[in-house]
Amino acid sequence: MDEDNDGRFPDDSLIQVRYPCTRQEELGDRAEWPWLPGLILSQCGPDEWHVWVDARELAMLGDSSPAPAGTVDEDLFYPCCFRDGSEIRRATDGEER
Repeated sequence: MDEDNDGRFPDDSLIQVRYPCTRQEELGDRAEWPWLPGLILSQCGPDEWHVWVDARELAMLGDSSPAPAGTVDEDLFYPCCFRDGSEIRRATDGEER
């Protein structure tokens, strides 16, 4: 275990994270943001984690433009964010990524 991680959400663990998919959601109530698949990159504070959001529909190209359908995985960049424990939950068994 990473000594900087308290173990609630270990580094590299699959999780679900609240993240907005649209500008309208982003401007709305965070409690209404959808739960999307993600991965814990690291814990960066007592109740804060750096998270990779594994949602292909949010992936971008290197110049931050939307990725066209059919873009190969190696050319995609996914969003990362910082979230507290209330905006992260463990991924359930059988959940697809």
